[in-house]
Amino acid sequence: MSTSRRMSRIIGPDGRTVILALDAPNFMAGSAGVDQTVAAVPQMVSHGLNTVLVPKGIASRNWPALQGVGMVLRCDAVTDIYEGSVPGAFIVNDALDAVRLDADGAVVMAFPGAPDYVSMQLAIDKLYRDCREYGLPLIVESLPVTFVGKEPAHRDPKNVAGAVRLSAELGADIVKTRYSGEPEDALIAADASVPVVALGGPKTGLEDYLGFVRHCIDAGAAGVAVGRNITQDPHPVAMVAALSAIVHDEVDPAQALTVYRDLAK
Repeated sequence: MSTSRRMSRIIGPDGRTVILALDAPNFMAGSAGVDQTVAAVPQMVSHGLNTVLVPKGIASRNWPALQGVGMVLRCDAVTDIYEGSVPGAFIVNDALDAVRLDADGAVVMAFPGAPDYVSMQLAIDKLYRDCREYGLPLIVESLPVTFVGKEPAHRDPKNVAGAVRLSAELGADIVKTRYSGEPEDALIAADASVPVVALGGPKTGLEDYLGFVRHCIDAGAAGVAVGRNITQDPHPVAMVAALSAIVHDEVDPAQALTVYRDLAK
């Protein structure tokens, strides 16, 4: 299968995507809601879900629920799942693992500016070459310096835009990154040259969160990759439907909230 054919399973024909991130177990202990959410994936697909991000174990154990959705294999993990800032990310799966699991792509972290970025990028570059060999798109989750983004410089949209462009130039077919919620977020995708997908964003009230997603799309994101705001929501299928209404149907947050409430009844 070609890279472009697999890309069409990750991103919809409108150039947009709603991604369910089920990869938290590779990065932190206590990923509440992940296993329960997997079983609901077929329902989510019927309400606009395009793709799931999954570790190897979830992919291999849950293939019946994942047959009708785009699937991207999480190819890295961390050295300490108890630390919380995603330190020491290292590659644990390769492109052939993705092919064997019938995945449509691979995803890894990158932290431009971090002390170990050179070795990290060399590992990503090997994965990139292998992905090209097997016709797999590569998604790079590119974040300045660190995952947690506590320092202003790590959250600055100008720096995020630089990290995004660097990963695109080094071979990423899609870049996943942090949006701040500020007007300057328009810089992030403006010069990216590949689709940019916004990280799931803050854990906040439903109306505020839908507003954040609308902001990301208005700022140029091609979609969202959402974990806990779906897996820990009391009505995860309704949340996917609301996200899809914003991403694919261009509705405003108030209309998306109505979609959510109608399904959550």
